[in-house]
Amino acid sequence: MAEGISELVNSSRLVTEFYLPNFVVHHLETGNEIWDLREEIGYGGSGVVRKEERRVHSSGKKYQGPMVRAVKQMRKVPQNPDQGQWNYRAELEAVVKFSQPEVCKHYDPFFVRTFGWFENQESVFLAMEYLPSSDLERFRRSSPPLSEFDTSLIVWQLIQGVRHMHDAGFAHRDLKPGNILIASTSPMWHVKIADFGISKQAMQGVTRFHTMRIFGTLGYMAPEVLGYYANNTGTNNTTIAYTMSVDIWAVGVIAMTLLLGRNIFPLPGDYAKYVFGQRALDFARDQGEVLTDDCQDFIAALLAADPILRPTAAAALAHPWLMQATEATEPSPVREIPDSEADSDEDSAPSDSLQPSTKNPWATIGSRTWPSKGSKTYSDALLTKFKYLWLDIILLSPKFHTIEFEKTRFYVLRSDNAIDIETSAAQSVWTSSQRVNKILDKGYRTSEGHVVLFFSVIGSRRFCGVAQMTSALDWENTDPHWVEDVWQGRFTLAWLSHTELSFDLVNHVPVKETTPRFRAIACYDGTEISPGSAYELLRVFSAAERR
Repeated sequence: MAEGISELVNSSRLVTEFYLPNFVVHHLETGNEIWDLREEIGYGGSGVVRKEERRVHSSGKKYQGPMVRAVKQMRKVPQNPDQGQWNYRAELEAVVKFSQPEVCKHYDPFFVRTFGWFENQESVFLAMEYLPSSDLERFRRSSPPLSEFDTSLIVWQLIQGVRHMHDAGFAHRDLKPGNILIASTSPMWHVKIADFGISKQAMQGVTRFHTMRIFGTLGYMAPEVLGYYANNTGTNNTTIAYTMSVDIWAVGVIAMTLLLGRNIFPLPGDYAKYVFGQRALDFARDQGEVLTDDCQDFIAALLAADPILRPTAAAALAHPWLMQATEATEPSPVREIPDSEADSDEDSAPSDSLQPSTKNPWATIGSRTWPSKGSKTYSDALLTKFKYLWLDIILLSPKFHTIEFEKTRFYVLRSDNAIDIETSAAQSVWTSSQRVNKILDKGYRTSEGHVVLFFSVIGSRRFCGVAQMTSALDWENTDPHWVEDVWQGRFTLAWLSHTELSFDLVNHVPVKETTPRFRAIACYDGTEISPGSAYELLRVFSAAERR
């Protein structure tokens, strides 16, 4: 299997001899390991999972690794010929990326750990950590519905994991309770995401028909996976319009299922009625309890039938309902290097400096400490974080499709009055205070002309449009209608949208992901916001225009 796999995956390969059905032997640099095959502990569409135990020798040599593991066997050629070719190489890429702490430590709390892979002619085997508490599906079938607090702890961890995947350009696409393993239960739940068998890179070129029959689990499939909203996302009748938001839908279904202890679409046709607005979500609990308004609002947002209306993972993490989980787990991240810091101005808006807590082991979960500013690794980290936003570009209005997120810098501008906005719309020019003009001019030059502006009028409680700078500052000329206000200079711009957007629709959007309590609707004139936050604003602008 040397062909078609990356160096990273190849480095995790275990040289193995098979003595099936009894045991396997790994030939490692440190010596040989013998693993005895035990009972089958799981089965799914992409493979079977068995428990294995490491054989202890009489030599007395100390062994530092696990004595028990779970091994997933995936057939290289599917037994069902209608399934087509299963891309197990893509699953290996996802597993190595997200499940090995040696590769990236900040992924470790959210994904099942792996210890390598091996193969024979028929199958590929993944060696994973063994979690005896099983998975959420088995737990929920034998337990009463969970409290809002316990559910929020689980959902917070799932969305953190989903966010890491999305930042790296992957979508899981089969999130369900059976793929979420339990490391510990109440009072401090800890769950881990498993089974990357149909992640984004394993789904390339798959038709909607095959997707519906093979990939994903029906109860957790988003409407667009089943063919709804295909025309809205610009796809044809044969190619599925997958976006990252399929994972957001799945987390919403999981949350509601855990809270209610039942299928949220119990009768045939309930799903379609909900998608077409003929049926509302039923939040009633069997015990007669009522879910809080914050809880209902959070789940309704994740289960928006139209993918363009669902929040991103970063936006979902800022929802008030998850604050109880945030406070309980104390995931205060190490302060990231701000996206704009490499070229920031001294008088730019202040940012919060978040420090990790030392009170419990959750203190560093979700944190991302990037390399020092100026290094190549730092630049690569910035690009890696945002370079895959184009995967969800179909959720944006076509007028925003030309925005290059990996190059563009985004700013919020606050105008004193609506007349200046109308003047700008008519003449395609703008000017600001000297301080803000310097910020914008520097942003325009350092980004080589890629600057997008979000406009609002102070006191209006709404954004009133989006524009793109089309020139650097001309400091020598000032338009007559601004001279009387003592403004100096001008630049040209192209308006992309004049849609008005209430702050209530975007009050969850932070200036940047590392400062969740510093919101884009309450920042200073000329504040730079992150590409992720800008994407969320553009997504809501697009949704408003469609309505």
